Amino acid sequence: MLIITRRPGEKIILGDDVTVTVMEVSGQTVRIGIDAPKSLAIYREEIWAAVKQENEAAASADPTLPSLPPRPAGPSGSAKS
Repeated sequence: MLIITRRPGEKIILGDDVTVTVMEVSGQTVRIGIDAPKSLAIYREEIWAAVKQENEAAASADPTLPSLPPRPAGPSGSAKS
């Protein structure tokens, strides 16, 4: 792991097309800005872990079980009685 010290306004360049900028440091919190191509997916670690877990669960699901039918489209997704 590479550890780099940066101050607000300073940048880190990753490859040819990703720039990470330190926006603000406040106590134990650091705000960063990431400039990258739209084709590059960027996630917070906890979101990435949740997506990965859901993908693994879906991949290991029993393919012999019937799938749920698609939900009918509605203006707000709620039904009125």
